[in-house]
Amino acid sequence: MRFKSQAKRALRAVGLRKPTPPWVVTDPGPPADLAEPLDRFGLYAIVVTWMEADVIAATVRNAFAQGCDRVLLVDNDSPDDTVAVAEAAGAELARSFVTEQLDEVLKIRILNEVVAEVSEAGDHDHVWWLWLDADEFVHGPGGATVRELVAGLDRRYRIVGTRYFNHFPKGAPESLPGLHPLDLQPLCQEKPGNLCAAGHRKHHLQRWDRSGPAITSGLGFHAARADLTLAEPPASTFTHHFPYRLELATRARFDALCGRDGSGRARVDPYDRQIRSNAGTISDMSKRYRTLAHVYAGEWSEVENLRRAGEMLGVQPEPWSALVGPDDAVSARWYDPADVDAAVAGWRAAAEGS
Repeated sequence: MRFKSQAKRALRAVGLRKPTPPWVVTDPGPPADLAEPLDRFGLYAIVVTWMEADVIAATVRNAFAQGCDRVLLVDNDSPDDTVAVAEAAGAELARSFVTEQLDEVLKIRILNEVVAEVSEAGDHDHVWWLWLDADEFVHGPGGATVRELVAGLDRRYRIVGTRYFNHFPKGAPESLPGLHPLDLQPLCQEKPGNLCAAGHRKHHLQRWDRSGPAITSGLGFHAARADLTLAEPPASTFTHHFPYRLELATRARFDALCGRDGSGRARVDPYDRQIRSNAGTISDMSKRYRTLAHVYAGEWSEVENLRRAGEMLGVQPEPWSALVGPDDAVSARWYDPADVDAAVAGWRAAAEGS
């Protein structure tokens, strides 16, 4: 029994089990005219990557469009040119690490180390960190950027939750390098979480304070840990998740993740075991791999999408603009809307000529 309790505490410490409540509460805060926002802060993004060359330029540019001062990259020895593409878009390579299989515990430990080291070495007493996977695109509510959101927050808040939307392709091209995938992939389904009362799936925004208690992010940035109950504002960010991008690139990545080597192992095996043992989740990366054909054929009733015990197989994607108000559907771009039509036309011309 003692061993089980110790094991549960260890799993919670790295985000494999739900943190003991209440780790975060929604605080309505003071009236706007009495709020005390920070006078000065940094806004940095930290992005973790493995074989993301098709999307990472857009991820980095979106972070800058949302007001980030810096974008830090932590790369798990990508076998493609992910790092070079990210650096060309303005990211800084903060750390590289090598593993034969996915190691989520090691990954989150390295990310937390980078956040602490970079924050402590800087000249800001407060740094808002935007924690991202390479296929996640975050923006603020009501047409605001992430910087505009956090700049207006009372200083009591050190974490912000997000409404989370899984996106699905509606035809080729499903995405194009350098463009926000939302412009080509508006179909999505909201995926709520169960780690806070507000139903946020993740908490991408976490604030480091030089003189305040430390906050460490858990696996997947779903939750965080601190020596106090954290307060989050009523306002949420919006996160767009794009696991299914250009079909050829996506299939190549899933092949590398889920394909078996000579010993019968797949790179994704540890992740699959973790997901299957975590809070009743019955989907895993390999199941999504096996239903890729259904995704790209638009056969929504057959698509696996991180469902939990008791949920039906399948998804029901809707246009993004139908799921939120018109103001919340607005997010910044780093290019002219006409560039999307030109890029699609170029892609179709190349496809027809090949």
